[in-house]
Amino acid sequence: MNTNQPKLPSNEQWVQFIDSLISPVLLDMPFEKSESEKTRFIENFTDEYGNRRATDRPFLSHIFNVQSESIQSDALDEQLWWLTHSGNLTEAIALDLVEPSGPLVSDSENLAIEYRTMVELCSLHALWNYANSSQSSVLIDRCMNAVQWHIHELQPDNGINRPWGAHVFVSFASMSADPELSLSANLHAQTLVHNTSVTLGYPDRLSALILKDVSHQLQVHNRS
Repeated sequence: MNTNQPKLPSNEQWVQFIDSLISPVLLDMPFEKSESEKTRFIENFTDEYGNRRATDRPFLSHIFNVQSESIQSDALDEQLWWLTHSGNLTEAIALDLVEPSGPLVSDSENLAIEYRTMVELCSLHALWNYANSSQSSVLIDRCMNAVQWHIHELQPDNGINRPWGAHVFVSFASMSADPELSLSANLHAQTLVHNTSVTLGYPDRLSALILKDVSHQLQVHNRS
């Protein structure tokens, strides 16, 4: 860790804050239930507004550790989550799927800003989880490059209100040798987490589950 970097919240402080934020929302989630009950929850899951996204099934299957049959898709975030869930993601496959630098998504600049932000952050979340667990220095570097691109090109409050990839910005902040970039990455993470509570006053169901994984990944990163 860079000893000259500004004083930022530790991973432990992030975990404590996130866990206190999401614990009331997760009370009715079937984490301790049977696999069939978890599967039924995943099948019927929607957010508070009745919405469901294509990435919900692989992400929720990952969170609840329930096997689901993979679905073919051309969208990068869906591909990465299905590959993560199935255990079939490799460094070579990941490098073949993502762009070599900057945005992870091919032709990202042609997407509407809200969707662009969501798919980039959702993809980054899945890619980092694999990069960190596999200790792939190539993919870790690629994720760090993507974080810098986000800091310079995309705002964290482009209307998606989902904290995808917040832990990647926290990790970048602790790893960067540039104090200004560390501060920017930390602010990016803070905004992503804060925005989950703007509408309801607390994180919506999907955001709470995303933050549960963010918290878990911060603890994994802290041990690595």
